[in-house]
Amino acid sequence: MKNRYTVLSFNLRYNNEKDGQYALHSGRFDFAIEYIRSSGADIVGFQEIEDDTREMLIDRLGDIYHIVGRGRGRGFDGEAVCIAYRRDKFDLLSLDTFWLSPTPGVAGSKPVREGCPRITTAVTLLPLDTDDKDVKPVRVYNTHLFHSPDDWLRAYGLYNTLERIRSDREYANYPIILMGDFNSTPQSMVLSALCNYPSVKLKDATAALGYTYHEFENPDLEKTKIDYIFTDLEYDPVSSRRVTLRRESDGMFLSDHYPVKVDVLI
Repeated sequence: MKNRYTVLSFNLRYNNEKDGQYALHSGRFDFAIEYIRSSGADIVGFQEIEDDTREMLIDRLGDIYHIVGRGRGRGFDGEAVCIAYRRDKFDLLSLDTFWLSPTPGVAGSKPVREGCPRITTAVTLLPLDTDDKDVKPVRVYNTHLFHSPDDWLRAYGLYNTLERIRSDREYANYPIILMGDFNSTPQSMVLSALCNYPSVKLKDATAALGYTYHEFENPDLEKTKIDYIFTDLEYDPVSSRRVTLRRESDGMFLSDHYPVKVDVLI
């Protein structure tokens, strides 16, 4: 019998004082921590995690989750796409960070036309809470594609990640979870390229969901879906949802994105 695991993709939004009452350090971080601790999430892919935020996550969630992943800069500092996994549910078999560039193994590298580097964090996790001795590990990839008007750059970054998935599968054919902020709508060439990539076939477990980027429900913003969880695992479509929770006392948002979540079966 397969076990059910909840996967959550969460762009936490870096601390920007221009966000005013919704700035991360103005109470939103505490609200996010409260949600994560109560969410039942087994694997969380975070985006926009700066150095201080990573340490805060480890301090506030470290009793439940191992939190892994380093920054995108040359010194492994700066914004990260961390992965958190439950200590009691998984054992970490491998961990890697690679850059979405012509030289994925070179820290801080980026395409010539892009101003800042982007990365993917990849882990291989072995489920612990199962009696099935033949259970396969699962590979989890968490990314944040380029924020650029150029779809080709995002497609290039995604291609790098898909090529890495293909290469990893040649070594060991484990199930895949690919999630993150793709900065691309479902109708974009980026998502079309993913869905038509010949050697990595994944399904969008969040396909039925509405918009995720809302800029704290800015009425002047054209709201779009740009956050995804793709997988080749069996999943429960009923469990697929946007997390639109707001704090009752003051209307606080979790982020300027709605996190997305789904239950997968391993």
